[in-house]
Amino acid sequence: MSNNAHPYWGKANQQRNQQQGRQQRPQTARQQMRDGFDDEWLGKDVEVEQVKGANVVVIRGRVVDVSKYWLKIIVNGEVVDLNKAYIVSIKPAEMKDTASGGGNGGEQRPKSK
Repeated sequence: MSNNAHPYWGKANQQRNQQQGRQQRPQTARQQMRDGFDDEWLGKDVEVEQVKGANVVVIRGRVVDVSKYWLKIIVNGEVVDLNKAYIVSIKPAEMKDTASGGGNGGEQRPKSK
């Protein structure tokens, strides 16, 4: 006699399938891990520290677009794409009038030890 012939096994299999269905539900927004903070920086003036060789370069500009691996920043009226892999830190910046050349596009300072 097979397992499915007995009425008990039919109910047991049905309960097991329902339990597995509950485990496969999509996660709620609260349960999902945050992918990044890109939305917080979009449209804001920032100061980005980026590693270039042995130096850390400070770039100030406005974040105009973001993707998984890149930040698009307007620096002195020019578009600059920064690879997130080389970014050390991002912090809010007080911007001067960059249209008149008051801002900077990449000061270099020695790497801190």
